[in-house]
Amino acid sequence: MRKKILVIVCYPLFFIVCLLYFLVQGFPVSIISEMITGQAQRSLGMKMTIGEMSTMFPNGIEATGVRLVKEGKKEKLPLAINLSELSARISLLGLITGKKDVSFSSQLLKGKVEGAFMLDGGKWSLRAKVAGVDLGKLNFWKDIIGQELAGKLSGDVKLAVDPKDVKASSGTINLDIVQGKVGQGKAYGVTLPWIALGKAQASLEIKKGKANIKACKVSSDDIEANLDGYLLLQQKIEDISAHCRLRFKPSDEKLAEIRKQIPEELRSFLDNGLNRAKGKDGYFRYSIFGRIYGGKPQFRPLKQ
Repeated sequence: MRKKILVIVCYPLFFIVCLLYFLVQGFPVSIISEMITGQAQRSLGMKMTIGEMSTMFPNGIEATGVRLVKEGKKEKLPLAINLSELSARISLLGLITGKKDVSFSSQLLKGKVEGAFMLDGGKWSLRAKVAGVDLGKLNFWKDIIGQELAGKLSGDVKLAVDPKDVKASSGTINLDIVQGKVGQGKAYGVTLPWIALGKAQASLEIKKGKANIKACKVSSDDIEANLDGYLLLQQKIEDISAHCRLRFKPSDEKLAEIRKQIPEELRSFLDNGLNRAKGKDGYFRYSIFGRIYGGKPQFRPLKQ
Protein backbone atom coordinates (compact mmCIF):
# COMPACT_ATOMS: atom_id res chain seq x y z
CA MET A 1 0.00 0.00 0.00
CA ARG A 2 2.83 2.38 0.94
CA LYS A 3 4.63 1.59 -2.32
CA LYS A 4 1.52 2.38 -4.35
CA ILE A 5 1.13 5.72 -2.56
CA LEU A 6 4.76 6.61 -3.27
CA VAL A 7 4.32 5.72 -6.93
CA ILE A 8 1.11 7.77 -7.18
CA VAL A 9 2.76 10.80 -5.55
CA CYS A 10 6.30 10.64 -6.88
CA TYR A 11 5.65 10.04 -10.57
CA PRO A 12 3.37 13.06 -11.04
CA LEU A 13 5.75 15.18 -8.96
CA PHE A 14 8.72 14.03 -11.03
CA PHE A 15 6.78 14.80 -14.21
CA ILE A 16 5.93 18.34 -13.00
CA VAL A 17 9.55 19.08 -12.03
CA CYS A 18 10.81 17.83 -15.41
CA LEU A 19 8.14 19.83 -17.22
CA LEU A 20 9.10 23.03 -15.38
CA TYR A 21 12.79 22.38 -15.96
CA PHE A 22 12.45 21.92 -19.71
CA LEU A 23 10.03 24.85 -19.98
CA VAL A 24 12.60 27.09 -18.29
CA GLN A 25 15.58 25.70 -20.19
CA GLY A 26 13.75 25.81 -23.48
CA PHE A 27 12.20 29.25 -22.99
CA PRO A 28 13.05 31.66 -25.84
CA VAL A 29 15.37 34.04 -23.99
CA SER A 30 15.28 36.46 -26.93
CA ILE A 31 11.77 37.44 -25.82
CA ILE A 32 13.03 38.23 -22.29
CA SER A 33 15.97 40.16 -23.74
CA GLU A 34 13.65 42.30 -25.87
CA MET A 35 11.36 42.96 -22.88
CA ILE A 36 14.26 44.02 -20.63
CA THR A 37 15.93 46.27 -23.19
CA GLY A 38 12.58 47.86 -24.04
CA GLN A 39 11.84 48.51 -20.34
CA ALA A 40 15.29 50.09 -19.87
CA GLN A 41 14.61 52.46 -22.76
CA ARG A 42 11.16 53.43 -21.47
CA SER A 43 11.97 53.73 -17.76
CA LEU A 44 15.57 55.02 -17.81
CA GLY A 45 15.89 56.50 -21.28
CA MET A 46 18.98 54.31 -21.75
CA LYS A 47 19.88 51.90 -24.52
CA MET A 48 20.71 48.42 -23.20
CA THR A 49 22.70 45.77 -25.04
CA ILE A 50 23.16 42.19 -23.78
CA GLY A 51 26.02 39.92 -24.84
CA GLU A 52 24.61 36.53 -23.81
CA MET A 53 21.53 35.48 -21.85
CA SER A 54 20.34 32.14 -20.48
CA THR A 55 17.70 30.85 -18.08
CA MET A 56 18.22 29.58 -14.51
CA PHE A 57 15.97 26.90 -12.99
CA PRO A 58 13.31 27.41 -11.74
CA ASN A 59 12.50 31.10 -12.25
CA GLY A 60 15.58 33.12 -13.19
CA ILE A 61 17.79 34.50 -15.93
CA GLU A 62 21.47 35.34 -16.12
CA ALA A 63 23.25 37.59 -18.58
CA THR A 64 26.82 38.63 -19.38
CA GLY A 65 28.21 41.61 -21.25
CA VAL A 66 25.36 43.94 -20.26
CA ARG A 67 25.88 47.59 -21.22
CA LEU A 68 23.68 50.62 -20.49
CA VAL A 69 24.28 53.76 -22.55
CA LYS A 70 22.64 57.16 -22.46
CA GLU A 71 23.67 59.05 -25.56
CA GLY A 72 24.85 62.65 -25.29
CA LYS A 73 22.91 65.25 -27.27
CA LYS A 74 24.07 68.84 -27.56
CA GLU A 75 24.77 69.93 -23.97
CA LYS A 76 23.88 66.54 -22.49
CA LEU A 77 26.71 64.21 -21.58
CA PRO A 78 27.12 60.59 -22.64
CA LEU A 79 26.81 57.99 -19.89
CA ALA A 80 27.90 54.34 -20.07
CA ILE A 81 27.66 51.59 -17.45
CA ASN A 82 29.01 48.07 -17.95
CA LEU A 83 27.78 45.04 -15.98
CA SER A 84 30.02 42.04 -16.49
CA GLU A 85 27.48 39.62 -14.97
CA LEU A 86 23.81 39.97 -14.08
CA SER A 87 21.38 37.43 -12.64
CA ALA A 88 17.74 37.89 -11.60
CA ARG A 89 14.87 35.79 -10.24
CA ILE A 90 11.22 36.78 -10.45
CA SER A 91 8.66 35.93 -7.76
CA LEU A 92 6.07 33.52 -9.16
CA LEU A 93 3.67 34.49 -6.35
CA GLY A 94 4.16 38.13 -7.32
CA LEU A 95 3.19 37.37 -10.91
CA ILE A 96 -0.03 35.70 -9.70
CA THR A 97 -0.95 38.77 -7.60
CA GLY A 98 -0.08 41.21 -10.39
CA LYS A 99 3.21 42.48 -8.93
CA LYS A 100 6.56 42.06 -10.64
CA ASP A 101 8.98 41.26 -7.82
CA VAL A 102 12.54 40.60 -8.99
CA SER A 103 15.61 39.79 -6.89
CA PHE A 104 18.93 40.45 -8.62
CA SER A 105 22.67 40.18 -8.27
CA SER A 106 25.22 41.87 -10.51
CA GLN A 107 28.97 42.23 -10.95
CA LEU A 108 29.38 45.97 -11.54
CA LEU A 109 32.65 47.90 -12.01
CA LYS A 110 34.70 45.26 -10.15
CA GLY A 111 32.20 45.29 -7.29
CA LYS A 112 28.85 43.71 -6.49
CA VAL A 113 25.29 45.01 -6.35
CA GLU A 114 22.43 42.86 -5.09
CA GLY A 115 18.88 43.51 -3.98
CA ALA A 116 15.25 43.45 -5.06
CA PHE A 117 13.15 45.47 -7.50
CA MET A 118 9.34 45.56 -7.50
CA LEU A 119 7.07 47.06 -10.14
CA ASP A 120 3.47 47.59 -9.04
CA GLY A 121 1.34 49.44 -11.56
CA GLY A 122 3.25 52.54 -12.61
CA LYS A 123 5.26 52.74 -9.37
CA TRP A 124 8.46 50.92 -8.51
CA SER A 125 10.62 50.29 -5.46
CA LEU A 126 14.24 49.26 -5.06
CA ARG A 127 16.29 47.80 -2.22
CA ALA A 128 19.97 47.28 -2.96
CA LYS A 129 23.32 46.74 -1.29
CA VAL A 130 26.50 47.92 -2.98
CA ALA A 131 29.95 46.52 -2.19
CA GLY A 132 33.35 47.46 -3.63
CA VAL A 133 32.21 49.30 -6.78
CA ASP A 134 35.19 51.01 -8.45
CA LEU A 135 34.23 54.67 -9.02
CA GLY A 136 37.28 55.21 -11.20
CA LYS A 137 35.67 53.04 -13.89
CA LEU A 138 32.88 55.57 -14.48
CA ASN A 139 33.52 57.95 -17.35
CA PHE A 140 31.58 61.09 -16.40
CA TRP A 141 33.18 62.55 -13.25
CA LYS A 142 35.33 65.13 -15.03
CA ASP A 143 32.31 66.36 -16.99
CA ILE A 144 30.22 66.73 -13.82
CA ILE A 145 32.62 67.97 -11.12
CA GLY A 146 35.60 68.91 -13.30
CA GLN A 147 37.82 66.29 -11.62
CA GLU A 148 38.44 62.56 -11.70
CA LEU A 149 37.05 60.56 -8.77
CA ALA A 150 38.36 57.19 -7.59
CA GLY A 151 37.71 54.85 -4.70
CA LYS A 152 35.67 51.83 -3.63
CA LEU A 153 31.97 52.49 -3.07
CA SER A 154 29.77 50.54 -0.65
CA GLY A 155 26.40 51.20 0.96
CA ASP A 156 22.67 50.59 0.76
CA VAL A 157 19.77 52.11 -1.17
CA LYS A 158 16.03 52.04 -0.42
CA LEU A 159 13.74 53.82 -2.88
CA ALA A 160 10.01 54.03 -3.57
CA VAL A 161 9.43 55.96 -6.79
CA ASP A 162 6.35 57.30 -8.55
CA PRO A 163 7.58 58.40 -12.02
CA LYS A 164 4.46 60.54 -12.52
CA ASP A 165 4.85 62.43 -9.24
CA VAL A 166 8.40 63.07 -8.04
CA LYS A 167 7.15 64.61 -4.77
CA ALA A 168 5.52 61.28 -3.86
CA SER A 169 8.86 59.45 -4.08
CA SER A 170 10.75 58.58 -0.89
CA GLY A 171 13.76 56.65 0.36
CA THR A 172 17.24 56.73 1.83
CA ILE A 173 20.75 56.39 0.39
CA ASN A 174 23.75 55.64 2.61
CA LEU A 175 27.17 55.42 0.99
CA ASP A 176 30.81 54.98 2.04
CA ILE A 177 33.93 55.47 -0.06
CA VAL A 178 37.26 53.99 1.00
CA GLN A 179 40.63 54.66 -0.64
CA GLY A 180 38.96 57.69 -2.21
CA LYS A 181 40.78 60.42 -4.09
CA VAL A 182 39.88 63.32 -6.37
CA GLY A 183 41.95 65.36 -8.82
CA GLN A 184 43.60 65.42 -12.26
CA GLY A 185 41.19 68.09 -13.49
CA LYS A 186 41.51 71.83 -14.13
CA ALA A 187 40.85 74.47 -11.46
CA TYR A 188 41.80 78.10 -12.10
CA GLY A 189 43.65 76.82 -15.16
CA VAL A 190 45.81 74.47 -13.09
CA THR A 191 45.68 70.67 -13.10
CA LEU A 192 45.11 69.58 -9.52
CA PRO A 193 47.16 66.70 -8.10
CA TRP A 194 45.38 63.74 -6.54
CA ILE A 195 43.85 64.70 -3.19
CA ALA A 196 43.28 61.77 -0.82
CA LEU A 197 39.75 61.62 0.61
CA GLY A 198 40.41 58.81 3.09
CA LYS A 199 37.05 57.43 4.14
CA ALA A 200 34.15 59.55 2.88
CA GLN A 201 30.55 59.12 4.03
CA ALA A 202 27.27 60.39 2.61
CA SER A 203 23.67 59.99 3.72
CA LEU A 204 20.62 61.27 1.79
CA GLU A 205 16.91 61.26 2.59
CA ILE A 206 14.45 61.53 -0.29
CA LYS A 207 11.07 63.18 0.31
CA LYS A 208 8.86 65.90 -1.18
CA GLY A 209 10.83 66.06 -4.42
CA LYS A 210 14.23 66.57 -2.79
CA ALA A 211 17.22 64.45 -1.86
CA ASN A 212 18.26 66.13 1.37
CA ILE A 213 21.91 65.69 2.36
CA LYS A 214 21.73 64.55 5.97
CA ALA A 215 25.46 64.01 6.24
CA CYS A 216 28.39 64.20 3.83
CA LYS A 217 31.91 64.46 5.16
CA VAL A 218 35.50 63.75 4.17
CA SER A 219 38.46 63.39 6.49
CA SER A 220 42.03 62.64 5.44
CA ASP A 221 45.60 63.89 5.81
CA ASP A 222 45.07 65.99 2.66
CA ILE A 223 41.70 67.61 3.35
CA GLU A 224 38.75 68.06 5.70
CA ALA A 225 35.39 68.77 4.05
CA ASN A 226 31.64 68.56 4.42
CA LEU A 227 28.67 69.23 2.18
CA ASP A 228 25.09 70.21 3.02
CA GLY A 229 21.98 71.21 1.10
CA TYR A 230 19.82 69.19 -1.26
CA LEU A 231 19.35 67.90 -4.80
CA LEU A 232 16.15 68.98 -6.52
CA LEU A 233 14.71 65.87 -8.17
CA GLN A 234 13.04 65.79 -11.58
CA GLN A 235 11.38 63.14 -13.74
CA LYS A 236 14.40 63.11 -16.07
CA ILE A 237 17.87 62.34 -14.68
CA GLU A 238 19.48 65.12 -16.73
CA ASP A 239 17.27 67.77 -15.07
CA ILE A 240 18.30 67.02 -11.46
CA SER A 241 19.99 70.10 -9.97
CA ALA A 242 22.21 70.79 -6.95
CA HIS A 243 21.56 73.41 -4.27
CA CYS A 244 24.44 72.85 -1.87
CA ARG A 245 27.14 74.46 0.24
CA LEU A 246 30.68 73.07 0.32
CA ARG A 247 33.10 73.71 3.20
CA PHE A 248 36.68 72.40 2.96
CA LYS A 249 40.17 72.92 4.33
CA PRO A 250 43.19 71.44 2.54
CA SER A 251 46.35 70.69 4.50
CA ASP A 252 49.15 73.24 4.29
CA GLU A 253 51.32 70.64 2.53
CA LYS A 254 48.72 69.92 -0.15
CA LEU A 255 48.00 73.62 -0.69
CA ALA A 256 51.73 74.29 -1.12
CA GLU A 257 51.93 71.41 -3.63
CA ILE A 258 49.14 72.96 -5.68
CA ARG A 259 50.67 76.45 -5.60
CA LYS A 260 53.97 75.10 -6.96
CA GLN A 261 52.21 74.10 -10.18
CA ILE A 262 50.93 77.64 -10.76
CA PRO A 263 53.05 80.07 -12.80
CA GLU A 264 54.39 82.75 -10.47
CA GLU A 265 52.65 85.56 -12.36
CA LEU A 266 49.27 83.89 -11.72
CA ARG A 267 49.70 83.06 -8.03
CA SER A 268 48.43 86.43 -6.81
CA PHE A 269 45.34 86.05 -9.02
CA LEU A 270 44.69 82.60 -7.55
CA ASP A 271 45.26 83.79 -3.99
CA ASN A 272 42.81 86.66 -4.47
CA GLY A 273 40.21 84.26 -5.83
CA LEU A 274 40.63 81.79 -2.98
CA ASN A 275 40.71 84.49 -0.31
CA ARG A 276 37.18 85.51 -1.26
CA ALA A 277 36.01 82.06 -0.11
CA LYS A 278 38.37 81.68 2.87
CA GLY A 279 37.13 82.26 6.41
CA LYS A 280 39.03 83.10 9.58
CA ASP A 281 38.95 79.42 10.55
CA GLY A 282 40.95 78.52 7.42
CA TYR A 283 38.01 76.81 5.67
CA PHE A 284 36.97 77.67 2.12
CA ARG A 285 33.23 77.92 1.48
CA TYR A 286 31.44 77.68 -1.87
CA SER A 287 27.85 77.44 -3.01
CA ILE A 288 27.16 74.76 -5.63
CA PHE A 289 24.13 75.06 -7.86
CA GLY A 290 22.92 74.01 -11.29
CA ARG A 291 22.19 70.83 -13.22
CA ILE A 292 24.39 67.89 -12.30
CA TYR A 293 24.06 65.82 -15.49
CA GLY A 294 24.10 67.62 -18.82
CA GLY A 295 25.50 70.86 -17.42
CA LYS A 296 28.34 71.44 -14.96
CA PRO A 297 27.26 72.73 -11.54
CA GLN A 298 28.47 76.27 -10.77
CA PHE A 299 30.86 76.96 -7.86
CA ARG A 300 30.71 80.44 -6.29
CA PRO A 301 32.55 81.74 -3.21
CA LEU A 302 30.33 82.32 -0.19
CA LYS A 303 30.66 85.57 1.70
CA GLN A 304 32.39 85.09 5.05
